[in-house]
Amino acid sequence: MTSLRESPIRRQKSSRPTWLVALLVVVALLVVVGIGYGILSLVRGSSDSSASESAAPVPNPCVTTMVAAGDALPKPAKVKVNVYNATATSGLASKTATAVEKRGFTIVDVANDPTGKAITGVAQIRFGPKGEPGARLLLLYLPGAELVQLDRKGRQVDLAVGDGYTDLASQAEVDAQLAITSPVVSGPGCASPVSEPSPS
Repeated sequence: MTSLRESPIRRQKSSRPTWLVALLVVVALLVVVGIGYGILSLVRGSSDSSASESAAPVPNPCVTTMVAAGDALPKPAKVKVNVYNATATSGLASKTATAVEKRGFTIVDVANDPTGKAITGVAQIRFGPKGEPGARLLLLYLPGAELVQLDRKGRQVDLAVGDGYTDLASQAEVDAQLAITSPVVSGPGCASPVSEPSPS
């Protein structure tokens, strides 16, 4: 009986060309470098955006505050008033000047109206650009009077009393007007110029 021995199967080693191995190594290195560059770009981009956001200037706010009308007007003692009689009623300028002085205003001159024109209304309050705050304060004491702006220097105010004048408003009425508040915007962030309260 013949015994058969199986001859072992020999596997040939696969031989790869050297250039292919080198090419694979180069490709692998390029992939690794590309991935590393991509990660670095992402990290750098996020840090740059964070830096730019933190460096961005904070917008200045536009603040709205409530301001009383009296805060924009002078005290009566700071307002110098000339009181004129623009009617045919004798002594009206002197009587009115006494009443205005009792409210704290400073009286400068008392006389007949130098314009010589009769006023049928309550009064005319004449003023130059610098005298406007004082004129607006005086207007609170003479409701219905007419504000007349003149081209004059200084802060003096003329009060020309007319036929429609009877008496000054009570101090309580004036104080109520001075206490009225209105919104005023201020700050670099405001789109419109700062408004100033003007008593009605």
